[in-house]
Amino acid sequence: MEWLIVAIVSLGTSFVKTAFGLGAGVLFGPVLALFLEPRQAMGMTAPVMFLSSVAALAAHWRRWDWPVLRRLLPTALAGLWLGSVFLAQAPAPHLRRAIGVAAVSFAVVQVARLRRGEAVSPAGDWAPGPAVLLGFTGGVVSGIAHSGGLFFSMYLLPRLEKVAFVASLTATLMVVDLFRLVSYWYLDVLQPRHVLLGLLCAPLMLLGGWLGKRLNGRLSSRGFVTALSALIAATGLALLAR
Repeated sequence: MEWLIVAIVSLGTSFVKTAFGLGAGVLFGPVLALFLEPRQAMGMTAPVMFLSSVAALAAHWRRWDWPVLRRLLPTALAGLWLGSVFLAQAPAPHLRRAIGVAAVSFAVVQVARLRRGEAVSPAGDWAPGPAVLLGFTGGVVSGIAHSGGLFFSMYLLPRLEKVAFVASLTATLMVVDLFRLVSYWYLDVLQPRHVLLGLLCAPLMLLGGWLGKRLNGRLSSRGFVTALSALIAATGLALLAR
């Protein structure tokens, strides 16, 4: 059964990432947590998230903005460790509530951003506060529910032009995903079979990416993101109600 779950997540994650951007991790993590023990769900999906980030980074190699990443990554990794420790030690009901809160928060913020046309803080604001707040929050949420990308993008978007933004967000997620694997392994959340299953399902990621690319121009991105956010919110509410 595990191989089937990882196969579906591999195909779906690469499809959603390629076709519509954010939402893959925060969708599949909570959905699996509805049916599996939360630690198992996060451990099973962690290798898939990392491999999909590696594939995405190859398309944006060396286009990132290193000075911006230097501000964001330290606090993101600190938050990631805290979130991973919580995932490893908290009782399952607390984990489901935390994942549910993360999912609902993601959906609310995503829809709010769409409504205001991505209007956030002005470019050129290099005060340390946003990097600390959004980086740390994104790291904590990444450790618990694979969904810190939204918080990282809130910091990166107003400070970078389009190509540098995509490359910098991709690089941030790859570094976070790599350190999450290390943290999960150290804390016994990640099992060797999860890594093997992720590697075996790599061809499905390529298929999902191809399907996502074909669909990308055929649907309204705004409409789909709104629908995806509603699905994520519903999943989060279901977790909170358990």
